[in-house]
Amino acid sequence: MSYIKHETCIILVVSPANADLTNFDALQMARVADADGHRTIGVITKLDIMDRGTDATNFLLGNVIPLHLGYVGIVNRSQVDINGNKKIQDALSYEEKFFRSRPVYHRLADRCGIPQLAKKLNYILVQHVAFHNWHSTYGKITESKAGQGALLVNILTKYSEAFTSVVEGKNEDMSTAELSGGARIHYIFQSIFVKSLELVDPCDDLTDDDIRTAIQNATGPKNALFVQEIPFK
Repeated sequence: MSYIKHETCIILVVSPANADLTNFDALQMARVADADGHRTIGVITKLDIMDRGTDATNFLLGNVIPLHLGYVGIVNRSQVDINGNKKIQDALSYEEKFFRSRPVYHRLADRCGIPQLAKKLNYILVQHVAFHNWHSTYGKITESKAGQGALLVNILTKYSEAFTSVVEGKNEDMSTAELSGGARIHYIFQSIFVKSLELVDPCDDLTDDDIRTAIQNATGPKNALFVQEIPFK
């Protein structure tokens, strides 16, 4: 628990396929540390010794207990294989043949096999490193409220600067495929909005008498040399 409680920790819940996943101790512990299941991966082992006529598709599809990062089914070496010094490469070949020989797992190829588990973990790691590098460009993460507040202000400032540069046409990643930023806004106002305004008749519901009366009402008891702004409003 001292490890998996940290939000940067990815939890691997390893469960044999013939166990009751809903009451599995490791999963119960993971749900305490990761209530939303956003950083937990379910690893279902021993698929090759499940009872005949049964399979682990419901587990792998997340129908039993959903996890954000999903499940991966694998076939490890048995104790006999380990005692007989069966090579890892041979074990991987056996695992691949096992999944190929079970049509029920063909549509779940991306969730079956140790290589797929390694691929999933590698993807998560790359995403985490990329996010960390991107995040670090906005300032050092601190535990103090004051430091977090300063970091937030820095992030908002950089966002505002980036937004302004797009609007003003100074963005480094300027598109050549379409109008964007301030140029897009200008196009909308000049080519679309103005044409729509020109189709509107401002005096459509007003007669000359209506306009004359409004002007007279706005002058009050005095004669006016100029038409005031109020009647136009």
